[in-house]
Amino acid sequence: MTNGPAGTSVTRYFDMWNTGDTAIADQILHPDWVDHAHPEVTGPTAVKQAVQTIRAARPDLHFTVHTILGNNDLVAVIGSVGRPQHSTDSPGHLIWLIRLADGLMAEMWTYHQNQPSR
Repeated sequence: MTNGPAGTSVTRYFDMWNTGDTAIADQILHPDWVDHAHPEVTGPTAVKQAVQTIRAARPDLHFTVHTILGNNDLVAVIGSVGRPQHSTDSPGHLIWLIRLADGLMAEMWTYHQNQPSR
């Protein structure tokens, strides 16, 4: 994992989703933030609302960051998302590509790893 400022911002972003503490959104997200998987959520204020809405509906949803590659303005994150309290849930594996501008997260693209059929 990277220990640079980009890695710190990314880790804090996923911690925000896991804890519901949105106070850091303005510190880590660029004012023009866009998540291309959810283009309707733009800017830190919309992210704060999305975090509250999703956590209210699924309070046990948890993001796990396995690896962060890169630093500066481009970062790739390998991780998973799931509900740890449900043993029948297998976590979904994801790759997030994140562009930073002025030290803040500006854009994110999400790629889902397809699970083989059983």
